[in-house]
Amino acid sequence: MGKKKAAPPEAAGESAPAWIVSFADLVTLMMSFFVVLYALKQGGKKQRLQTAAAIKARFGYVPPLNSKSPLDLAVLSYLHRPAPRDAVKHPGRTNRIITGARGLNRRVKTIRTGKEITTGGQITFHRDSSVLTRRDDLALRRLAAMLRGHSNVLIVKGNVSADELALRPQDRNGMGLSYQRAMAVCNALAKLGIRRRALRPEACGPFEPLHPHAYTAAALRANRRVEIYTTEKTVNEFDPKSYVSAAEK
Repeated sequence: MGKKKAAPPEAAGESAPAWIVSFADLVTLMMSFFVVLYALKQGGKKQRLQTAAAIKARFGYVPPLNSKSPLDLAVLSYLHRPAPRDAVKHPGRTNRIITGARGLNRRVKTIRTGKEITTGGQITFHRDSSVLTRRDDLALRRLAAMLRGHSNVLIVKGNVSADELALRPQDRNGMGLSYQRAMAVCNALAKLGIRRRALRPEACGPFEPLHPHAYTAAALRANRRVEIYTTEKTVNEFDPKSYVSAAEK
């Protein structure tokens, strides 16, 4: 009885069985996973915290500005927004004694009152920009038609969203950008006939968000806004000579 001939060996290379490729990918992924685990173990708790913060930041996570969580503080540090020393050393505690504001008078004499005359989302800006859009121009024209002829002092408050802070590490808390936005609105209102002496630009940074803990594009866009408040104070209550500009003389 004759012997059966052995099957010819499978050719190497692209004609190899398909399971070989999947198996090789699996082994590579497992080795990479163990290398990452080993690196984290060698770095200690601090290294693990920094790695987790970097991963969360890369996925677009923006922690609340008042958070005391060590992981949130590490994310803020990764986004070039160092947290206070007390918050890093003792999360949730501070060694400073807060005594409150001090003034010349022991009693409060006046409280600035105001009524918002722009709603959230009326005057908003593109990310990292202080340029007014056509939509903003139409809103300001309607507002100027309502305010023209009045002498009430107007507070123009510029705001930034939390996601813009990492884009401007040299601009602490985004105060420069928020002031530029307030000034852009002031300049536009002045061109529309509002008295320059009645406009008071203010920079609020990210500290007065319309949507706290905002992560969606629409909510972040709403936080990049300018709000206008009218007060009971009038321009005539102040010394006109100290506020008259060259254009108004």
